[in-house]
Amino acid sequence: MPIIKSAKKQLKQNKRNKSKNDHFKDIYREARVSFEKAIKEKDAKAAKTVFLNKKNKDWKTVKSGLQSIIDKLVKKNIIHKNNASRKKSKFVKMLKSLEQS
Repeated sequence: MPIIKSAKKQLKQNKRNKSKNDHFKDIYREARVSFEKAIKEKDAKAAKTVFLNKKNKDWKTVKSGLQSIIDKLVKKNIIHKNNASRKKSKFVKMLKSLEQS
Protein backbone atom coordinates (compact mmCIF):
# COMPACT_ATOMS: atom_id res chain seq x y z
CA MET A 1 0.00 0.00 0.00
CA PRO A 2 1.26 3.48 -0.81
CA ILE A 3 2.29 5.74 2.04
CA ILE A 4 2.85 9.06 0.29
CA LYS A 5 -0.23 11.11 -0.53
CA SER A 6 0.64 11.45 -4.24
CA ALA A 7 1.14 7.68 -4.49
CA LYS A 8 -2.30 7.13 -2.94
CA LYS A 9 -3.82 9.47 -5.51
CA GLN A 10 -1.97 7.70 -8.32
CA LEU A 11 -3.28 4.33 -7.13
CA LYS A 12 -6.82 5.73 -7.15
CA GLN A 13 -6.35 7.06 -10.68
CA ASN A 14 -4.88 3.78 -11.87
CA LYS A 15 -7.89 1.84 -10.56
CA ARG A 16 -10.33 4.27 -12.19
CA ASN A 17 -8.49 4.23 -15.53
CA LYS A 18 -8.19 0.43 -15.51
CA SER A 19 -11.92 0.16 -14.94
CA LYS A 20 -12.66 2.45 -17.90
CA ASN A 21 -10.16 0.70 -20.16
CA ASP A 22 -11.54 -2.73 -19.26
CA HIS A 23 -15.07 -1.52 -20.03
CA PHE A 24 -14.13 -0.33 -23.52
CA LYS A 25 -12.03 -3.42 -24.21
CA ASP A 26 -15.04 -5.58 -23.27
CA ILE A 27 -17.23 -3.66 -25.71
CA TYR A 28 -14.60 -4.19 -28.42
CA ARG A 29 -14.32 -7.88 -27.59
CA GLU A 30 -18.11 -8.38 -27.85
CA ALA A 31 -18.25 -6.68 -31.24
CA ARG A 32 -15.19 -8.58 -32.52
CA VAL A 33 -16.58 -11.94 -31.41
CA SER A 34 -19.95 -11.30 -33.06
CA PHE A 35 -18.18 -10.18 -36.26
CA GLU A 36 -15.97 -13.27 -36.33
CA LYS A 37 -18.99 -15.47 -35.62
CA ALA A 38 -20.81 -13.97 -38.61
CA ILE A 39 -17.71 -14.50 -40.76
CA LYS A 40 -17.43 -18.12 -39.63
CA GLU A 41 -21.10 -18.70 -40.48
CA LYS A 42 -20.48 -17.07 -43.89
CA ASP A 43 -23.19 -14.46 -43.26
CA ALA A 44 -21.93 -11.40 -45.14
CA LYS A 45 -24.96 -9.24 -44.33
CA ALA A 46 -24.67 -9.82 -40.59
CA ALA A 47 -20.92 -9.28 -40.66
CA LYS A 48 -21.37 -5.99 -42.50
CA THR A 49 -23.97 -4.74 -40.02
CA VAL A 50 -21.67 -5.65 -37.11
CA PHE A 51 -18.69 -3.95 -38.74
CA LEU A 52 -20.60 -0.78 -39.61
CA ASN A 53 -23.12 0.98 -37.40
CA LYS A 54 -26.38 -0.81 -36.81
CA LYS A 55 -29.43 1.34 -37.52
CA ASN A 56 -33.06 0.82 -36.67
CA LYS A 57 -36.07 1.93 -38.78
CA ASP A 58 -35.82 5.56 -37.58
CA TRP A 59 -32.13 5.72 -38.65
CA LYS A 60 -31.03 6.05 -35.04
CA THR A 61 -27.89 4.19 -34.08
CA VAL A 62 -28.79 1.23 -31.91
CA LYS A 63 -25.28 -0.07 -31.34
CA SER A 64 -21.89 1.14 -32.45
CA GLY A 65 -20.23 -0.88 -35.13
CA LEU A 66 -16.88 -2.55 -34.74
CA GLN A 67 -15.19 0.11 -36.83
CA SER A 68 -16.43 2.99 -34.67
CA ILE A 69 -15.56 1.11 -31.47
CA ILE A 70 -11.97 0.76 -32.67
CA ASP A 71 -11.90 4.49 -33.44
CA LYS A 72 -13.16 5.24 -29.93
CA LEU A 73 -10.38 3.11 -28.44
CA VAL A 74 -7.84 5.21 -30.32
CA LYS A 75 -9.47 8.47 -29.26
CA LYS A 76 -9.34 7.40 -25.61
CA ASN A 77 -5.68 6.27 -25.94
CA ILE A 78 -6.51 2.66 -25.12
CA ILE A 79 -4.86 1.33 -28.28
CA HIS A 80 -2.37 2.93 -30.67
CA LYS A 81 -3.64 4.37 -33.97
CA ASN A 82 -1.46 2.03 -36.04
CA ASN A 83 -2.81 -0.96 -34.10
CA ALA A 84 -6.35 0.25 -34.82
CA SER A 85 -5.56 0.72 -38.49
CA ARG A 86 -4.17 -2.81 -38.69
CA LYS A 87 -7.25 -4.26 -36.99
CA LYS A 88 -9.70 -2.39 -39.26
CA SER A 89 -7.72 -3.42 -42.32
CA LYS A 90 -7.80 -7.07 -41.25
CA PHE A 91 -11.56 -6.97 -40.64
CA VAL A 92 -12.26 -5.28 -43.99
CA LYS A 93 -10.14 -7.91 -45.74
CA MET A 94 -12.14 -10.68 -44.02
CA LEU A 95 -15.41 -9.02 -45.03
CA LYS A 96 -14.38 -8.54 -48.67
CA SER A 97 -13.16 -12.12 -49.00
CA LEU A 98 -16.52 -13.31 -47.67
CA GLU A 99 -18.46 -11.09 -50.06
CA GLN A 100 -16.44 -12.32 -53.05
CA SER A 101 -16.96 -15.99 -52.28
